[in-house]
Amino acid sequence: MAASASTTIGSEAAAASRRIGLTGWGIFASVTLIALGAVNAINGFTAIQHSSYYRSDIVYDNLTFWGWLFIIWGVLELIAGGLVLARSTLGYYLGVSLALVAAILWFFMIFAAPMPALAGILLSMAVLYALTRGSEEAF
Repeated sequence: MAASASTTIGSEAAAASRRIGLTGWGIFASVTLIALGAVNAINGFTAIQHSSYYRSDIVYDNLTFWGWLFIIWGVLELIAGGLVLARSTLGYYLGVSLALVAAILWFFMIFAAPMPALAGILLSMAVLYALTRGSEEAF
């Protein structure tokens, strides 16, 4: 009985040590990731259901593929934002990875859609800053 109680206390202490404080930057990053995840998921559904809304001759050749990719990307961003809000280190790592890849992908869109690409790059960089420099104790 005493061994199981000490194991429970030990695991609670380990879980508490993995939880980090939520700073203002962490809140900004989590809310931004949740908003971007929702927008990307809606964008994916739109690409699948109403492909006539998009011009397929500029960048996207197969809108069904890109629609599913946007849905999956949006769900991952929603999960990352929720995990950051729940103060999970995994959320910070997932958020940094998603924001980094998003910034690179937006860079490739800069000639097809300059203003949205610039906004996407800047927003991704702001999320990167918020998750790394703004929340140093996560790493």
